Amino acid sequence: MKKITISELEKLGVISPRPGGPIRFKPDTPISEIAKSFEENHIGSVPIVDENDVHVGVLSERDMAIKLVAQGRDSDLVVAKEIMRSGDIARAKETDTINYAIEQIKSRGARHVTIVDEEGKVINFLSLKDFFLATQKEVKSLKKKQLQMVRLQILIPIILVITAISAFSFSFLDEKYIVGIVSAALLAIGIATILTAKKNISYENEEA
Repeated sequence: MKKITISELEKLGVISPRPGGPIRFKPDTPISEIAKSFEENHIGSVPIVDENDVHVGVLSERDMAIKLVAQGRDSDLVVAKEIMRSGDIARAKETDTINYAIEQIKSRGARHVTIVDEEGKVINFLSLKDFFLATQKEVKSLKKKQLQMVRLQILIPIILVITAISAFSFSFLDEKYIVGIVSAALLAIGIATILTAKKNISYENEEA
């Protein structure tokens, strides 16, 4: 299957256009403000950026639970940079493939990957679910194109058969030519069937 780049996700309709980028916060933002945003927007993780909108870290509900709640710290007195993850975090560029982004997430035990431009500025913030939906949508698109191709491959031999029978009926062609045309048509149908079966097996393996 074609390797999809992150920039193609929007074209596939998997993610909605976000002119202003994803929800994000500065390192000095109080945790209480970020927690309120989590609740209002039904999210569980956000990228943290500096004054130039460059990605510097990630903060999740899990970070809050482990580094804040468990230690009994006041969310109004603690800011993002004190508990965010800023070391080896999942990050990718728009030109990277979905497979690369997923590997970034898995290798770091994360749930999201921050999408940045060449300058490191945040463009998007995607989850494994986004990539799963993109992959499924692309497979369905390929199957649809394959089905259209098979219909065309079958339609052409059928037309040949009808033409051959009509020509024979009106004595336009000799019998030997008719047999040749029909044989070619049946061969084309057989090849189309085999190719379709192989494609379906390939799709099933990719979906698994």
